[in-house]
This record gives sequence, structure tokens and C-alpha cells, in this order.
Amino acid sequence: MCLPDTVDPRGPKGKWVPREWGEQYDRMNRWYARLLESKNVDERLVDDYYAFFTCCFHLKDWLKGDAALNPKIGEAAESHVNRDPWLRLCADVANGAKHLVVSRTSRVDPNARLKTGVVFVAPPIATEKGERLDAVMLHADGKLHIAIMVAGSCLREWNNFFVAWELVVKSSEVGR
Repeated sequence: MCLPDTVDPRGPKGKWVPREWGEQYDRMNRWYARLLESKNVDERLVDDYYAFFTCCFHLKDWLKGDAALNPKIGEAAESHVNRDPWLRLCADVANGAKHLVVSRTSRVDPNARLKTGVVFVAPPIATEKGERLDAVMLHADGKLHIAIMVAGSCLREWNNFFVAWELVVKSSEVGR
């Protein structure tokens, strides 16, 4: 998007406008909402999952980089990602999507990846006979996970972190 010549994206007096961690949190929630809204299970949806997991993982960097926050919050965010099993999976998916070869130590599986697949949903959730549904699957550590379940768990873990640290979520519509 091009801005008109009269608008300076750096804000007043040519200084960069400070960005806050809530911007990344809201972006992560918008990606999550797109995952829920999607009607087709295809490569475009897989790309949306990669975008969600990347935003979700890098939220810790925004918390670490936000000068308005106590530095202990950023340190705690890093520890939270390294401790929580869902955020650890998220980290490996995000790093795997960013790098052809993961050079850092992985948290769960350096080859974690997303692919389309099929899930069998049994009664009583599905019909009397059960149903086969297309889904995006997360392959990691020899296991298959339903990607939307992992994404929801990651979102819940971040929200738990924010409650524990008494951070106020400003404007997100999802995940409150």
C-alpha cells in the first residue's frame, strides 16, 4: 500500500512511532480468526497456519522488545515458550517455516511441519457413523496433531501468561 506524500509513516518530526506488544498480539488473533473462518483445507490455509504460528512464536520477541514493559516480562515470555509444550511446538513450526535448515536447537522436532490431512470425528461429536473431515495437521516428533487444536492451545497459553503477569489486552476480539 502506498501512502500519500503528505503522510509520514514515521510519525511526527520524522521519529519512528513506538510499537507495542499488543500490535503483535492483535495480529496473532487476526490470523487465528482467519483459521476459524476458512472453508477450504488447501495450501493457502496451510500458509495461514504458518503465519499464525510465526506471529504466535514471535510475540515473545515483542514482549522482550517493548521498552514500556518491565524487562522481567520479556524474560518470563522466553521461559514460557521454552516450558509450554504447545508453544514449544509453535516455535519449531515457526523456525522451520523461516529456515530451510534449522540451525538452532529445536524444542520438540526440527522437522515439525504442517500438511493437509484427514481426521476421523467419532460420535457424539459427528453423525451416528462418524465423519471424515479434511484438516491441517501438524507433524512433529513422530506424532500427528490437529493444527487448529495446537493453535487454540497456544492462544490459551499466551492468554494465561498475560493474566499471570497482569497485562491488559487492548483491542483484540479473539482469545479474551
